[in-house]
Amino acid sequence: MNPLLLRQLRKHLPDADPGAAPWREFLEVVARTYDEHEQERAFLDHTLEITSTELTEANDRLRRESDTRFALVNRYYQQALESQQGMILCVRHTPRGFLHTLCRGRLARRLGLTPETVEGRTVEEVAAPENVAELNAAYTRAWAGADTSVAYRNARTGIEVFAQLHPRYDGDLVTEVISSAVDISELKHAEQELRLAKDRAEAADRAKGEFLAVMSHEIRTPLNAVLGFAGLLRDAPLSPEHTRWAAAISTAGDSLLHLVEDILDFTKIEAGHVVLQPEPVPLDSLISDLAEFFRPQAAKKRLEFDVRLRDGALPHFRIDPRRLRQVLVILVGNALKFTRTGSVRLVVDAELDASAPGAAPRSVLRFAVADTGIGIPRESRERLFKPFSQVDSSMSRSYGGTGLGLAIAQRIVRLLGGEIGCESEPGHGSVFHFSFPAEVVVLPSRAGSPTRAASAPAFGFNPTLRVLIAKDDAAGRSTSSATAGSIRTSSTTAPPPSPPPTPVATISSCSTSTCRSSTATPWPAPSALTTAPPPLRAWSRSSVPTPRPTARTAPPPGSTIS
Repeated sequence: MNPLLLRQLRKHLPDADPGAAPWREFLEVVARTYDEHEQERAFLDHTLEITSTELTEANDRLRRESDTRFALVNRYYQQALESQQGMILCVRHTPRGFLHTLCRGRLARRLGLTPETVEGRTVEEVAAPENVAELNAAYTRAWAGADTSVAYRNARTGIEVFAQLHPRYDGDLVTEVISSAVDISELKHAEQELRLAKDRAEAADRAKGEFLAVMSHEIRTPLNAVLGFAGLLRDAPLSPEHTRWAAAISTAGDSLLHLVEDILDFTKIEAGHVVLQPEPVPLDSLISDLAEFFRPQAAKKRLEFDVRLRDGALPHFRIDPRRLRQVLVILVGNALKFTRTGSVRLVVDAELDASAPGAAPRSVLRFAVADTGIGIPRESRERLFKPFSQVDSSMSRSYGGTGLGLAIAQRIVRLLGGEIGCESEPGHGSVFHFSFPAEVVVLPSRAGSPTRAASAPAFGFNPTLRVLIAKDDAAGRSTSSATAGSIRTSSTTAPPPSPPPTPVATISSCSTSTCRSSTATPWPAPSALTTAPPPLRAWSRSSVPTPRPTARTAPPPGSTIS
């Protein structure tokens, strides 16, 4: 009988006889049940023992693997912090101040900082006294929850440092500030070099502007003398062959003068030295003067030249007349040059701009120059406004030019605040158009004011008129004196200025303006002493001897002869 069953029987049924017939079979069944239960319990105990051993071994193995992996990650993290070029600092706010909890990075070693000398110490104990205030101010901003940065020069090593500070939160509270710093010494050096290069470039640009101002005078002065003498020769009684030679000199000089002016204008515009000078301008008078200038050229080529003002008489506009005239001269001149038969038409329109009520009245001025010339292929239009570029290289041989005119026109129109475009079809002509905004000027009416035509005096022979000629070169003085004599006007030539004093020291290298100011006595500018003659169409031809037929053309209205 199972011992457990026997103990239970004696405890609860002490008088029962286990061997008696009523109890024997029952107790045998119960005993077998107890035996089976004991076997199952022993099996479960054995299973639990094995499982517990396996779990313990697996737990130990996982703990060892996790410890190994954590050590590897920690070592990798430490190596990454140590090997990075910058510097990582972590600080916490304590009653003693901002306390460093981490210091890693190559920049830290270059600054003389190590984990042993930084971690556990405050900013005052680690940083140079000159840097403490700005570092504490940056840490205070970051501890308040703001991402901030600070750039400073380490007072001990001279290294330029830029640090970005980020707060680290635990819930809603800032528990630490992480500072990531890099060395910006090379960037500072490069910035200084760029600043010096910028200063040198600006100085070179100023020298270039001064050089252009000098060259504008120095080149045009002898050219004007050449053109003046060539004109005088053509008006003199020469043989037909000599007259052709003088005409060739004049034509070549005009071409060279236009080339020099185009290059100088383009260079000034590119350098930003062109400043608009707006003034009230009667646009219809400006267009009328321009038409009078181009009509002889159109008549010479047997072309019809037409000017149309769509709104009739135009009011005054506040614009730069010289620059607008320059654009129109380029476009109309090109149209006449590239048109062999047919016509050239200039259309002007003014459209009121009502977008700004209450302000000064403004209009959008629109100009279009249409011709029946050779036209421009579509694939070649992209080169139209590029400097020193023409549609076809053969055009420079057939028609001349440098390819700067349209480039200058485009830049001037952009300075005026507008845009320029072109529509063309090969063999059917071209239309160049541009527009820009302009302020309408309302002039007070004055009763009895003379008209422009009535008030313009005629220029011709006047026995009481005396001309003072003051020029700094002998050729210019001779040309001006001969020109005055050709129209029977009395002239007086001012004596040339004294030669510049001999410099005491020799300057090896300097800019033109510096050399001129340091070694020579400045002379009066010729433009300040001379007055440009009026347009040729205003001369009184009855009082001037009839010249020989020439191919010369008058300068555009408003141009200055120096």
